[in-house]
Amino acid sequence: MKRTPINKKKADATQFHDRLRTFRVSHGISRAALAKELGVTSMTLYRWEVGSTKPSPLAAEKLQKLGFGVVGQHETNIGSISRLKGKYGSSKLITHALALRAAGQISLTTPEGEIALLPAPYVRNGPPDQAAFHHKLLRLQVSSPRLPKQSLMRRLSMIEDVEHIGVPAQHLLEGSKPTAVSWNSNYGTHGWHRYVGRFPPHVVRALLNHFGADANTVVCDPFAGSGTTAVECRLLGIPFIGIEICPLSCLMTETKSAFPAKPKYLSDIANEYVEFYDKHWREFLKGRPVSSVTHSQVLAKKGNRVPSFVNIERWFTPEALLGVSITVEFGMSKKGFARKAILLALSAKMRSIGNVDVDVVRAEYSKKSRVNVQVGRLVARHLYRMAANIASSLSSHQGLIGPPSLISLFEKSVLDVKLPNASIDFVITSPPYGVEAISYLRTHLLSYRSLAAHLHHDPYDTREKTIGSEYITEDALQAANHASRLSPTCKKFFSASHNNLDKKYQVRRRAMIQFFDDMLSVGERLSAWLKNEGKIAFVIGNKRLGDDVIPTDIIVTELFTSCGLIFIDAIRHKLKTNNSNSQVPWQERIIQEETILIFERQKRKKDEMD
Repeated sequence: MKRTPINKKKADATQFHDRLRTFRVSHGISRAALAKELGVTSMTLYRWEVGSTKPSPLAAEKLQKLGFGVVGQHETNIGSISRLKGKYGSSKLITHALALRAAGQISLTTPEGEIALLPAPYVRNGPPDQAAFHHKLLRLQVSSPRLPKQSLMRRLSMIEDVEHIGVPAQHLLEGSKPTAVSWNSNYGTHGWHRYVGRFPPHVVRALLNHFGADANTVVCDPFAGSGTTAVECRLLGIPFIGIEICPLSCLMTETKSAFPAKPKYLSDIANEYVEFYDKHWREFLKGRPVSSVTHSQVLAKKGNRVPSFVNIERWFTPEALLGVSITVEFGMSKKGFARKAILLALSAKMRSIGNVDVDVVRAEYSKKSRVNVQVGRLVARHLYRMAANIASSLSSHQGLIGPPSLISLFEKSVLDVKLPNASIDFVITSPPYGVEAISYLRTHLLSYRSLAAHLHHDPYDTREKTIGSEYITEDALQAANHASRLSPTCKKFFSASHNNLDKKYQVRRRAMIQFFDDMLSVGERLSAWLKNEGKIAFVIGNKRLGDDVIPTDIIVTELFTSCGLIFIDAIRHKLKTNNSNSQVPWQERIIQEETILIFERQKRKKDEMD
């Protein structure tokens, strides 16, 4: 296939993804056909066309041969390729990593003078296009005059070594290898449960350091999610107040952040679980092969706490259902942290227990049932690993870590919680980026069904109260558009986006209008709760409405400034969690750009704070 090149003058003025889409459509070639000629998937080509990713230099060269025209190096993904290249474990890779380490030391200015630091391996080795973001966070966190130097140096994020002081607690706990090219967001208790949309603890810790949060301040996360901010506050001895509407997310936050001071407590529970499981497994089977058991027999088992639900026979084999039933029974026999840890461990392994299609974000069962599922072994191993994580956290953060009592959590919508005025020092949160927040719940739908005895909740029961839910009914959808009266950008965007007659588009449009009205209400609450000169770090992303990217960061900034919050900074970057180069099939449909918005509460008179 040889195509007529696009006009070079136009190419200079048009972004690559627009030129690519124009090239393909104008030549009448399907996305699948062009993807095949380039040797990539249709989804990869789609990502290029919407601008969420860039082609490799090799793919760009193939495009040019097809008549596309010149592709500049800045239009390829060369900047997102790690500096450290080579086969894992090879002597050449290790030599290269050591060379980057030797040349990696930097000097940063603190309130007490210059300090020499060695950035973590993933900062040295990672992609060049993340360097500016990483170094921005490094500079921010050493700028606080609130924290004593010795304490701050131990708390530093993304640092391997501090000259004359030693290794910061985070690096000890994370244990990054010299060849690491991306951070590990599962260090300590952070990795106890998978959670779609979790933001990196490294960013949270850097922001806590930047704000100077300590034992004498209170941090709030009104969208607590799986507890990233809560865990970081616990590790650093900072009082924390969380708000989260979803019971399963609350279970994650409470368990991960309020772990006991003695890891042996959890390992003893794991030992007891193994004995309980083996005993009840044998008593139920009575010598029968597990293959002879039916779903109805398990559901009728004495002590079973797992209710029947739609398509349960497709989600679980009888063997897996029996293991889940015994585990829930044991968990429900316990109280407090023990119960939460057992049920969390079960939920965490659900993708290995249930017949879940792991290639999709939402909970969907696979066509081929999972067999030979050993629930007891999976859960026990997870419990033992959790105990080891507690021990590592206590060791690495000795002298920093605080008691479990520092953590408090409201299982409500942020719009239903009342906190005292001027009671919060700092807010660090990542709210929904718009509608489809309920998709996060569907990811864990099987856990909700299995843990109903503890959660007492169906994820769809409160979906109309979940900010960002796409399931707002016509009756509940007010779409009063208060936000447009205070945000010129909001008014302009939604005034220009009403001509699309597609029903789904209109429903989504009205839901997004409601979303921004909710964001205005959130801004009003945070402004009231914050002390004078209190700080907010609001991680938000820009999503699409049809073909248009919603300028969510600008709209939120305008709304928050109308609430008495002073805009300080916007740190724009594509945030990553575990793998800094990862992509997921749904990512380009949801997030175009992520921004950390920093605000400060303007000073009020005393009578305005009461």
